Amino acid sequence: MVDVTEQERLIEQYLEEDNKDAAVQLLTDLIVESARQRQFEQAEALRDRLFKVDSMAINEIVKTGEVIEAAKNEAIDQDHLEIWADLYDGLTAEEVNALFYTLKHTEHPADHLIYEQGEMRARLYFIDEGQLKIFYRQAEKAVLLKVLETGDLFGEDTFFYADAFCSTSVITDSPVKLYVLLKDDLDQLNSKMPGLALKLKDYCASQESVADLLKEKKLERRADRRLNLPGKIMVQRLKNADGPDGEPFKAELLDISASGIAFLMKTAEKAATHLLGRNLKMSLTFDELGSDLEINCIGSVVAVNSEPFHEYIVHAEFKQHIGADIMQDLEDLVESTD
Repeated sequence: MVDVTEQERLIEQYLEEDNKDAAVQLLTDLIVESARQRQFEQAEALRDRLFKVDSMAINEIVKTGEVIEAAKNEAIDQDHLEIWADLYDGLTAEEVNALFYTLKHTEHPADHLIYEQGEMRARLYFIDEGQLKIFYRQAEKAVLLKVLETGDLFGEDTFFYADAFCSTSVITDSPVKLYVLLKDDLDQLNSKMPGLALKLKDYCASQESVADLLKEKKLERRADRRLNLPGKIMVQRLKNADGPDGEPFKAELLDISASGIAFLMKTAEKAATHLLGRNLKMSLTFDELGSDLEINCIGSVVAVNSEPFHEYIVHAEFKQHIGADIMQDLEDLVESTD
């Protein structure tokens, strides 16, 4: 790491001695060495100092600018550039470097709340690795809007507006690697590179927005007839590879159709919210009705309703619809209870 303390004193000495050429040369050397060691903020600050010391040192000013840009190009995260090629291909080389080196790198474990609906947040998030869930809470219902993956961005619904509140919540579904852009940082960038903010806004507008997700999402997802009958369910959470995740738990059947199911469970709010987007393996039995019918199915949680006394209604869509013969057996059970 370049320690510029001594050199700064020497630069001041040169200037006091009216030896501007020596000060310019030392500043140039420091800028080049700082860039070589990837201390880009320090290199830029020293280059600003060079402007102030001698604005007519054109060769040195141009040379140090080229050195810094070349070092940034060499050090940039190439995997990130590839993931976001559609964005960066629309920027100049200088804009690419400026945007990338303004981003903040961050990593989070699974089940980490990034932000909550109703918060004031002006950040744009780029997903480079991992999965997150974006959901919308309406009254006491949390509805999964989308599972976000590598190459998705989020936060754009509030990022470009002043005093905007988050219209959704986002939680990690796996360990994630993110790059984050702060609104204040973009404003500073745009003052140096007019047009960069507009390019970024246009790119965000080309992606699926929260407004699109809310418009497309229908809370009533099952067009098939729902059957209401008593039943017990043994539920097992599944990992991405469909292996078990944690201990199975019991739940009460509320209704079932060919395409989905709703059941009641008792748990904490955080645990219930974390079910959104998760795959579940479910085993249904109907002992209360004197039936030996058993149904085994896999579904994905699409909504969670909060009920009194720490109970939650979970809605899941089946990966494969229940066959007509089994649905007929269920309808026979419903008729037997009338």
